[in-house]
Amino acid sequence: MPVFAFLYRSTRSLTEAELADRAQRIRPWALALREAGQILVVSAFDDSACLLKHDGEIVKTPESALAGCTLVSAADLDAALALARDFPGRVFGTDVEIRAVKTLLPPAVASGLRQ
Repeated sequence: MPVFAFLYRSTRSLTEAELADRAQRIRPWALALREAGQILVVSAFDDSACLLKHDGEIVKTPESALAGCTLVSAADLDAALALARDFPGRVFGTDVEIRAVKTLLPPAVASGLRQ
């Protein structure tokens, strides 16, 4: 089944109470999709970030540039979009970019588990 990346971008700053509320809403959503075999990986990004440009220039990126990434398994882009529409963080101003993922180098298999 194809894999899609959900890239999260915050559109506004949240209070501590909103952050806690958002986390409480996202957790069951993510756990249910993981149980269904649709969420593969969930990652949140630290606020400190920089962009290393091709010419060697280093640019500090804004804190809201990219908040996290989730890899999901979905039949197609429409199915991935349906999952993203249900993302509870959207009510807190989080935009979700959906991108198809092409795996160029799969994860290494732990020694002893190779087939």
